[in-house]
Amino acid sequence: MQWKEAHHVLREASIADLKRLGIPRDRRVLVNRGRGNDELAPSSELLREFLERKKALEKRLGRGSEAAHNRAFVQCDYEARFRRQIENDRAALERLAELAARSGTEDVYLVCYEGPAKACHRRILLRIAQERFGAEVEITGVEPPVGLVRRQR
Repeated sequence: MQWKEAHHVLREASIADLKRLGIPRDRRVLVNRGRGNDELAPSSELLREFLERKKALEKRLGRGSEAAHNRAFVQCDYEARFRRQIENDRAALERLAELAARSGTEDVYLVCYEGPAKACHRRILLRIAQERFGAEVEITGVEPPVGLVRRQR
């Protein structure tokens, strides 16, 4: 499937999707640490705790396991903590507002490492952009099971 423009949306993509989908460089916003948008990345503390939990779960569920990744995401209350982080950071909200506005005139992709089968903070960013700034979003990956994560609105 090649990138094509139907209507404009704020979307998600993994690093692996970039070449496969042919996403133009000027439409990519890398939201992982050290890529120029640290205000949209998880805090070092949250990331460290998540990775520790994931590593412990992988001993039982297998290295690189989707189940270990997604369980660690839920166990460390990732969504609620990341939402609080973003909603209390003026620079993060300003950047999301800018991306939401931009997505009204062109597709914009929030890009991180995780593929569609693993929970990712970019989906939380998409929902915040939709809720707060009215962005039209497209979420194609998995979400943590309903009821396991309390959403802070």
